[in-house]
Amino acid sequence: MPRHVVLAFAACLAFAGCAIPPTSAERLAESANDLNTAVRFGRMDIAMDNVKESYRDDYARLHSAWGRALRVVDWEVSGMRMRKDGDADVNVVVTWQRFDETTMRSTALYQRWTPYRTSWSLVTEEERGGDPGLISDIVGLKHDDAAPVAAPIRRQQERVIYEQ
Repeated sequence: MPRHVVLAFAACLAFAGCAIPPTSAERLAESANDLNTAVRFGRMDIAMDNVKESYRDDYARLHSAWGRALRVVDWEVSGMRMRKDGDADVNVVVTWQRFDETTMRSTALYQRWTPYRTSWSLVTEEERGGDPGLISDIVGLKHDDAAPVAAPIRRQQERVIYEQ
């Protein structure tokens, strides 16, 4: 067998090993990254591609103030956990501020994701800690005369200390 044929065959085998499909956790991380990056830069049209169809109206309503009354400065995925039921939990910390204030705030969000075709879709999102008001200011409002989406989140009283 000619030497160049053997080398070409070996190169094909080497490149074939590089085409390993992504794992479910890698696809989840990519979907969470795509959604949160799009929302960070005000691209709700792109973000909605990663939200489950039945949750899109609520998601849009809960994030309606983003870009108008508040600015998302940064976000970070602080943890992911695959659940036994096939869904996944993603914890995201969002740094934000209101347009009429200079105070930087940080809120921990809990996101529930479910597999959808070859990707993942966001099913629910709620505040779990930090500064209230990122989405909870409008949580509990009725949507089309239906029951409230969620009860307001109860938090311990916080003290803010400023240097003078």
